Amino acid sequence: MKFNAESAFLYYGSRVVDLLLLNIMWAIGCIPLVTIGASTIAAFTVTLKMAEKRESAGVFRAFWSAYVHNMKHGIPLTLIAGVLLYGVWLDFQLFNNLEENALPFLIIGLIVLFVVFVHYIYVFPLEARYENTMFKNLANSRKIFIRFFLRSLGLLGILVIQVLLFMGINDFLFYVGLFVLPILMIYTTSQVIMPIFRKIEANGAASDGFTINQKEGPSVNY
Repeated sequence: MKFNAESAFLYYGSRVVDLLLLNIMWAIGCIPLVTIGASTIAAFTVTLKMAEKRESAGVFRAFWSAYVHNMKHGIPLTLIAGVLLYGVWLDFQLFNNLEENALPFLIIGLIVLFVVFVHYIYVFPLEARYENTMFKNLANSRKIFIRFFLRSLGLLGILVIQVLLFMGINDFLFYVGLFVLPILMIYTTSQVIMPIFRKIEANGAASDGFTINQKEGPSVNY
């Protein structure tokens, strides 16, 4: 089979342009702050389809349609995460400023931060792909994290490297990161979670006994 370099260039070039456009739309969607969750779910709606190579006709239309549709869960998810992360920040401030008996605040802060991560690492792609209650998807995120523990740690490592690459080296990469880092992290997560979704849907890989209802297909028990 002859490799068509021109077709490959056009395909990947179009993909890069779509991702850059998606990053801009994600940032615009986050401007009210309380809509960060809805904007992130909308971005996952597009990138999960990219991971399956079944993009819809227009990134713009797909994003904003999903953005409006996911306000109901996106805003509460944002507020819950904001309150918990603010609590973590307060714990770290107390740890830094108290001279005695400060260690418990650090421990509590790290535990809460880990709990937030476990419940939020997959909740946005779950919201993008499945119809479910918000708390059900938070629980599903935790169950997937536990069942695919090593893969989840690998994803965490990749995301940390991406953040350090753009945020911790020099000012130029920092400014580049403003335009590419959020969608790069979302796209990376989509590439990692999609095989997990396929495995769960096809083979019933998880044995936890909860139900998910696909937005584009029949309900699935796993």
